Amino acid sequence: MIHKPQYSLVETEIREIIKQNGPISFAHFMELALYHPQCGYYINKAGFGPNGDFFTAPMTHPIFGSLIANQAMLMWLQLGKVSPINVIELGAGNGQLGIDFERHSERIDHQFCNALHYTANDLSPKPSDFLRDWIQGEISFTFENPSIIIANELLDAMPAHRVVMHNGELKEIFIGLNEAGDFQEYFLGLTTSEIKDRFDTFGIELAEGHKTEMNLGMTKWFKYIYDMIPSGYLLLIDYGYEAHEYYNEFRMQGTLRCYYAHTLNMNPYIHVGKQDISIHVDFSTLRNIAHHTGFKLVKEKSQSQFLKDLGFEQYRDSIVRDRDLSLQVKNTNLRLLDLLIDDRGMGAFKVFIFAKNAPEPSGILAQKKDSDSPSILATTRHMP
Repeated sequence: MIHKPQYSLVETEIREIIKQNGPISFAHFMELALYHPQCGYYINKAGFGPNGDFFTAPMTHPIFGSLIANQAMLMWLQLGKVSPINVIELGAGNGQLGIDFERHSERIDHQFCNALHYTANDLSPKPSDFLRDWIQGEISFTFENPSIIIANELLDAMPAHRVVMHNGELKEIFIGLNEAGDFQEYFLGLTTSEIKDRFDTFGIELAEGHKTEMNLGMTKWFKYIYDMIPSGYLLLIDYGYEAHEYYNEFRMQGTLRCYYAHTLNMNPYIHVGKQDISIHVDFSTLRNIAHHTGFKLVKEKSQSQFLKDLGFEQYRDSIVRDRDLSLQVKNTNLRLLDLLIDDRGMGAFKVFIFAKNAPEPSGILAQKKDSDSPSILATTRHMP
């Protein structure tokens, strides 16, 4: 008896599209695998946390969402304590950032908390069961009031085109099926001249055989965000490289990464629809696009320094000094806190703050006394 391979629903769909129309671009493949409206990875799979495929900073420790709230309050102060102040989180995932943000905002300033209108937006039609009522599942196209947009590890999940230097010519990577019925890469003509234009902007020339990625969706995305708000800030946090590092010869296979059951692999053609596919962000292009869209870059730091500037070390010290905590709880929380500022991991992520019709957010929030500020502790929803 011949056993037919069992494909996921989205892989079956991709195969049918290829059979009917021929090879598809990698950007189209990635879009279907991650965002197919019925069976894409982010639609159907809980990829976050201990039972998922990866962790993000909000899932590591609640101090992350708390310090983002500190930053938002500084922005609110610069905007003149407007009410309401819209905070829109894009790519909210399981909602943990918003939950920690809202809880902390209640503690730092009641006026800020009362002015706050938090909107958490994600593609999933099935929001996590612990999203609070104050988190709304849909996002308006425009906001009339000053707003703060938050996007944590969102751009790395946007579908990207893949290209290769083949026989001295820049080609785009398409995905088809070979005679055995397996996915196979084909090197074909570029789908748009924008790919070559972007390389020319930074004087990038790939070596023979060099494969890499390009996120063409950022241009439209920045324009969408800019038009969404009359004034305010865009807070971006992600991992990536400058263009000269991104397209360097020591990255001959590009930056593509896949995560399945907390295991890293480089093969996007397995576990289709069941694994995360990620592309590093080209920071040089990000700044260039944001500038030409109309945004002003007002702050750029590593995640480690960004969190420290917002009071990370004071909060860490409060846990060390808390006499009511057991040694085990202290050690667990300190370990998780250190992950957020580890320069070999999340601490090296880059934080960008862009402004539209708004001044640079500055200043440091006054820290409450220990007696008024109980320790912010990880729960079972955090803890990687």
